Amino acid sequence: MKGKQIAIALILCVVGGLVLEQTARYHFFYIEQLQLFQYSSDYLMERLPQVGGFSLLVGEWITQFFVHPYVGAVAVALLLTCVAMLTRSLLRVVAPERELPLFYLLPALGLLLIQYDFNYRLQGTVAYLLMLCALSVWARIASAWMRSLLGWLLVGLLFLLGGPIAHLFALAALLLEMKIGERRSMACAFSFLLLSVGLAIGSVWTTAVVDYPFALLPDAYYHPNLAPRTTIYYAWVALPVALLLACGCARLPYPSVRGIYVGRILQLLCFAGLGYWQISMHWDRESDRLKMLDHLARTEQWNALIRSCEGPMQNYLYLNHLNRALMESGRFGDHLFAYDQHGPMGLLTQWDNTPTVSTLMSDVYFTLGEIGLSQEMAFEGYVTVMGAGNPRNLQRLIQTNLIYGAYPVAEKYIRILEKTHAYSAWATAHRRFLQNDAAVEADPLLGAKRKGLPLESHIAGSRGLEFDLLRRAEQDPENVRPIQFVGAILLLSKNMGQFKQLIEQYFGTPVLPSLPVHFQEAVILLAERDPLYWQRFQVSEAVIQRFAAYRNLVMQNRTNPRLAQMIQQSFGNTYWAYFIRK
Repeated sequence: MKGKQIAIALILCVVGGLVLEQTARYHFFYIEQLQLFQYSSDYLMERLPQVGGFSLLVGEWITQFFVHPYVGAVAVALLLTCVAMLTRSLLRVVAPERELPLFYLLPALGLLLIQYDFNYRLQGTVAYLLMLCALSVWARIASAWMRSLLGWLLVGLLFLLGGPIAHLFALAALLLEMKIGERRSMACAFSFLLLSVGLAIGSVWTTAVVDYPFALLPDAYYHPNLAPRTTIYYAWVALPVALLLACGCARLPYPSVRGIYVGRILQLLCFAGLGYWQISMHWDRESDRLKMLDHLARTEQWNALIRSCEGPMQNYLYLNHLNRALMESGRFGDHLFAYDQHGPMGLLTQWDNTPTVSTLMSDVYFTLGEIGLSQEMAFEGYVTVMGAGNPRNLQRLIQTNLIYGAYPVAEKYIRILEKTHAYSAWATAHRRFLQNDAAVEADPLLGAKRKGLPLESHIAGSRGLEFDLLRRAEQDPENVRPIQFVGAILLLSKNMGQFKQLIEQYFGTPVLPSLPVHFQEAVILLAERDPLYWQRFQVSEAVIQRFAAYRNLVMQNRTNPRLAQMIQQSFGNTYWAYFIRK
């Protein structure tokens, strides 16, 4: 019998791990960034006394390892496998002779679906597993009065360790007692519900919990400032439904051997269909792509990021990642329009107060050398996550404060990261920059960013990003990113008048000694019939010849309804193709 259980568990774990790795690989990398588990007594003592604090700590402790490949899928698959096997053992209490995979897999499926929501805390899954462990122990007590005594104790302990999951324990215990107990023991089991609700009300009255949904419902395991999706309730509904269905099946006539196998196969097929349908509904491919780009940017895999952005792409956040990768890899000026651009918002999106956008904008500003704005967005991203901080933004805060020479602030953040699993070595390595201007200025990254700091103190962005970038370009002409970014803003907004002023002011100076390819293409549009103007800006012969081919295509196919497609096929990587698009 144990061999059969082990085989079932292994199959469930392998299948679950493969499904999660295929559908949520980058999701696990992403949610690791939404909390910051710290190995410190202060951190532990801040969380442990909370209602559900133990499950919160365990969930965060597991999540910190999601920074490593495959760990997220394996860890969650193991948790869900344990949930399924414990549910199976409970169903065999009420239906000992039945194998009901469709029923005992439902709670695990409900928990799997909510994993795709990055606002869900792994704490909820840990608490659910604690509840099932407690319920399995409780259900195997033969003595009614011992079950009652242990039930009261477990309700209080679960509420303290896991939060509102204690209510689900009380309800499931009542359903089980209806099957295995007597009328007197059922009355005691009903008192479990009264006790758990009483604890919830008391926790709100004493302000240990802020509101009733967080004391009574699985809302406690979701982002506190957001309304949870209905998916979070699936596993809570699935367990009592599975118990009731198992009780009903126990009363049915026992089937033949053939009927047993046919029934199990049909159940597995039904579950497979249900699982495929539900995963397809809850797996957000658009969000998954953004998480992939975020991971590639965080790990500085610029070439892989750029390759993944080929083809049609209209999401501004995708474009921000792409264009930052083009800047970091030195391809921005010559390859910007080789990709599907959609206006200046593709360079820098609008801030929406979310940690995702705050982090992205901080990265773009840092790439541009706008250290003040990068620091501001990093701080916003750090304090708005639902956990104790964002390690990526904390790294950026360390870098920006080192660049500014604010060494005490940088050291404060370094001390925090040194208490983490994955970032302590990085943090310790940055201690060498503290109170050491020479080390900062000699560093290829920090030194280059410090060199571009404005000579005159002013509020970053107060006169517009373009103004700040042009001042930075004049101050540090070797850095081509600021001037190219300003030019790209004007080209993407089709503001040819200001673009003309820009190149006429800066071309031939150290700021803009030569024009990138796309700037040259725009010069031809400024004076399509004036080759002398092209020569002034040293437009290359290759660009001139390509424009001749482009103009010839347009002239010969003016009335052709497929002209736009033909231009896209032959000249889709030029500014000319972008310029004529509506």
